[in-house]
Amino acid sequence: MAVVVRLALRDLRGGVRSFRILMACLALGVFAIAAAGSTRMAVEGGIANNAQILLGGDLEISQTYRTLDADQRAMLQQHGEISEAQELRVMARRGTVGSADWAQALAEVKAVDQGYPLFGTVTLSTGQPLATALARQADGSSWGAVIEPALASRLGLAVGDSFHIGDATFRLSALLTSEPGRGGARLALGPRVMITLPALADTGLLQLGSLVREVVTVRVTSGTPAALVRSLNDAFPHAAWEIRQLDDASPGITRFMDTVTLYLTLVGLTALLVGGLGVANAIHAYLQGRIATIATLKTLGASSAQVLWIYLLQIALLALAGVLIGVVLGGGVPWVAGPLLEPLMPMPLEIGLYPAPLALAAGFGLLTALVFGLWPLLRSRATPAAALFRTAEGESDAGRVIGLAGWLVLAAGSLGLVGLTLLTTDRKIVAIGFVVGAVLALVLFRLAASGLMAVARRLMALPAVVQGRPGVRLALSNLHRSGTQTPSLVVSLGLGLTVLVTVALIEANISHQINETLPKQGPAFYFIDLQPDQLDGFRQAVRATPQAEILNDAGIVRGRISALKGQTVDVEAVEPDVQWAVRGDRALTSAAELPAGAVVSAGQWWAADYAGPPQVSLAASLAKGLHVGLGDSLTVNVLGREITGTITSLREVQWSSLAMNFAVILSPGALQGAPTTWIASVAVPPTAEDALQRAVAEVAPNASALSIRQTLVTVSGILEQAGLAVRATALVTLCAGALVLGGALAAGQRRRSYESVILKVLGAARGDILRAHLLEYALIGLATGALAVLVGGTAAWAVLRFVMRMDWLAMPGVAGGVVAVCVLLVALAGLWATGRALAAKAAPLLRQE
Repeated sequence: MAVVVRLALRDLRGGVRSFRILMACLALGVFAIAAAGSTRMAVEGGIANNAQILLGGDLEISQTYRTLDADQRAMLQQHGEISEAQELRVMARRGTVGSADWAQALAEVKAVDQGYPLFGTVTLSTGQPLATALARQADGSSWGAVIEPALASRLGLAVGDSFHIGDATFRLSALLTSEPGRGGARLALGPRVMITLPALADTGLLQLGSLVREVVTVRVTSGTPAALVRSLNDAFPHAAWEIRQLDDASPGITRFMDTVTLYLTLVGLTALLVGGLGVANAIHAYLQGRIATIATLKTLGASSAQVLWIYLLQIALLALAGVLIGVVLGGGVPWVAGPLLEPLMPMPLEIGLYPAPLALAAGFGLLTALVFGLWPLLRSRATPAAALFRTAEGESDAGRVIGLAGWLVLAAGSLGLVGLTLLTTDRKIVAIGFVVGAVLALVLFRLAASGLMAVARRLMALPAVVQGRPGVRLALSNLHRSGTQTPSLVVSLGLGLTVLVTVALIEANISHQINETLPKQGPAFYFIDLQPDQLDGFRQAVRATPQAEILNDAGIVRGRISALKGQTVDVEAVEPDVQWAVRGDRALTSAAELPAGAVVSAGQWWAADYAGPPQVSLAASLAKGLHVGLGDSLTVNVLGREITGTITSLREVQWSSLAMNFAVILSPGALQGAPTTWIASVAVPPTAEDALQRAVAEVAPNASALSIRQTLVTVSGILEQAGLAVRATALVTLCAGALVLGGALAAGQRRRSYESVILKVLGAARGDILRAHLLEYALIGLATGALAVLVGGTAAWAVLRFVMRMDWLAMPGVAGGVVAVCVLLVALAGLWATGRALAAKAAPLLRQE
């Protein structure tokens, strides 16, 4: 081994230029994985360090429609301090309806008690204490309030101005900069308004059936939070509350980071998978340049094992260098990303060096180098010295036998990559889908390369195609000859382009759905929290507004799913994507007619005049996640009243249409007597939106108007920002494909130069050679791009239909653009490589013959 080490190190003295592609491919994929894992750890560290501030306490107990009873409050006070708040969505108004300065905007009210906040500090623009800012004015005419800058901008308010919520008048005391307890557990549809609990009572919004959420935070002073949670669940097993602890301080951010990390990890793995081909090409090219050296070593007595270890050690050192580059760059991402992410986060990130994700990324990189690098090494080991000498200037006829041990090592490395992929995510289905999809894509593009080679071989046999066309003959010959780079080029570029096509088509479909389809088909407003006695006035106000039309309305009761098949709901047994349905209260309704846009996929909808025992219709996706079906029982708890019905139908619902629909619908009469509020969807042209809001505000000032157009603008902006990140990460894969493309061209550079010299000596003009190679690479690019469009389009269709449940629209412009870019990219790269080959001097090469 001493001789092996000495020879390996001495052979590297000339530099590592031949391994630049190998190192770059590994560094790129490792960087993506390390960066994703390190950023996630920085965010999770920030959440852990600020958990009490994000949560607002050691515990948060929330429930809708309900407040703590005396026994529950007493038990909490025995174990610590509590702070109670109430949250609801309202319309904040400036001026009076009908006046020139009238304006209104949706807002999220948080009414707090004197004990708020238990942890952290509310930061105001004026620097005054919160209690002072929220106090009632001395003359008793109004209450103090603080609001977020976004709401002040929408209403045109400045500090000191007055505005209205319900029946109460408020004076803007300060702008709200930050607040404890807003860790992202609930989707905010509007900016925050903070007032006191007595002020909320004066608004007149606390009516029967109003969608009010009570949030109680607890500072635990006796025992531990976990022990208190167990005691609460034992003492009040049927309570409808949702309890969050410090380890779930910011579930929205955690879920988002889990998704982003999974996505970036899979992108990094794709880059490594593509880069692995670059590793194999780089090693193959390097060994081709060492054929004479290998043959000499074997002639002088070196064993195949010694030759293998010499080059294995070299490649291991250089692969390790590439992995270290990726680890160092990825590990430094939190320092760069931290300042960019912190303005978007409710807490500072915990910037630091995190060994675990770096070790994981290094493991992926080293296993990739092993799996893709060992194959060409084992082939060289199996080649006899005489064969090496005979092919010193051409393509090696390397032996194909790599032995049982080699196969076992390759299998172990491949299983290691699969195992790491599955172990590093909780979403096993996604990981398995990626592994299966990656393998299928590799096989598919390799088969496509073989098909292209077979077609070229058949065309060569047709005189009508090649006769009198030496350039065409040369191009077709290059596509299928021994040692061609066609498989490497097709597979590497095809994988990268497939990812890019998938992302581009998903983005284009979502953008089309938001910007074109939804505004034409969906409502302009959803009015929520309409009281039953306001319905007639609301309908008259809509009819009085030009071109306004009520599309649908429904009575809503808030309740929770408490039992399935007669057994109390076990949240952990429910599929993660539908656990929202069994966590706290949800909107329930009863209906005689099937909602518009819904299709019964199983069972039968009840008769319009049905008056029997309660029946239930579920969205098919919800039923699947709850593991229930036709004939099973489902129990809902409405203000302590248990209502059990039989599931008699399942519905396919197009949620993206924005038509009014519900996941759970009960038969007529099942919810009779429960406190009900109404929701209505209204279509109105943009020019009449203000008139509609004014008319509704006069008859139902408590009702909240959700503007679909404003929501779509917000969603579109979010998607645009997310799209930039998605496109950037997809480009990582394409960059890996470009590196492999360059590596594949470099691998055949020596032979290309040799052939160019021979062709020039035989009388071929430079233009003839360039045109032949241009045709060769154009054919490769056209075939690869077309297949990438097919595979990427299929993947995008599957994601949109089965994951996002959206309509699919073919985008020929996107597909054509990708094919054009592919052809252009491959052709330019091929021309560059051909130009270098044509620049080679004939004399040095011919002297070696």
